[in-house]
Order: sequence, then structure tokens, then C-alpha cells
Amino acid sequence: TDKKNYFLIYDLWKFASKTRRIQFFFLLILILMAAVAELFSIGAIIPFIGVIADPEKIFQMEFLQPLILFFEIDNSSELLLPLTVIFCFAALIAGGIRLVLLWVSTRLSFAFGADISIGIYEHTLYQPYDIHSNRNSSEVISGIREKSNNVIYGIVLPFLNLISSSFLVLSIFAFLFILDPF
Repeated sequence: TDKKNYFLIYDLWKFASKTRRIQFFFLLILILMAAVAELFSIGAIIPFIGVIADPEKIFQMEFLQPLILFFEIDNSSELLLPLTVIFCFAALIAGGIRLVLLWVSTRLSFAFGADISIGIYEHTLYQPYDIHSNRNSSEVISGIREKSNNVIYGIVLPFLNLISSSFLVLSIFAFLFILDPF
């Protein structure tokens, strides 16, 4: 069934308009931004926890030396406030970008579902009169709504969530592996 799902997603991609494809690529850029923001927030927690656990070890971290020199910090207690602010700022930015990512992917999924509904309805309208006279229009509209909802909730939205979550998890694992491989 995995091969079948792959072809289904490929067929949906072929159905997507040029506008939707461009929007999908902008969504990928937003996913990259969310991954960078997550990595920044994870990177900001390390010195924050370090200043709480072992304050003197913070002065030995090379990547914090520019911050220490810029703020002219002499003892570890002066580091707590700037690192707390940086950590809170990073966490808020990462959370905000994740919310925007969720909002954009949901809107894009529903816009794509609307395109599918319009396509199905157009196809229905261009059928011969005999077929229209034998059908109940409310059943046709209900069927179109049901099929487009199945595509939105069953394929497009889960696929976009899978892509964004996979990329975030892989980037976090890569960052943590680079930080400490063992």
C-alpha cells in the first residue's frame, strides 16, 4: 500500500495548480525556518541549564565568549538574566513559527481541497443531461464534499504534517549528534 500511497500523492501533485505548487514551496521554506528556530531554542537551553547547574563552567564555553565580553560579565550570577532572556526569546520565536507553520499548512490543505472540490464539480457539470436528470443534486454536492474532505483530512494534511515533523526531528537529531556524537 505504500507504493499505492506514493502514486496517490504524485497524482495529487500533478493535479495541483501552479499557484498551489508555489505555495507548497513557500511552505517548505517555512518548514526550514521552523527547523532553524527549533535548533536555536535547543541551542539556547544548553547555556541556560549550564548556568544553573555549573555556573563557573559557562566561562569555559567558547561560543559564549562574545556574549560575556560584550556584556562585560565578571561572575556567573550576571549570566543568568541574559541567558534566561535569550532562552525565553528563542522559545517564543520557535513556538510562534511552529504556530504559523501549522496555520499555513492547514490553510494550504483546505485551499487544495477546495481546488479538488471545484474540479470534481466541474467534471460533474460537464456530464450529459440524462445523468443530471437521474441524480439528486444534494447527493452530488454531499458526495463532492465528502470526497474532498477525505482527501484533505486523509491525505494532504497528514502528508504536510509528516513532512514538517520529519524534517524537524531529523534536524534536531542532526544538531544533537553534531553537538555530542556519543
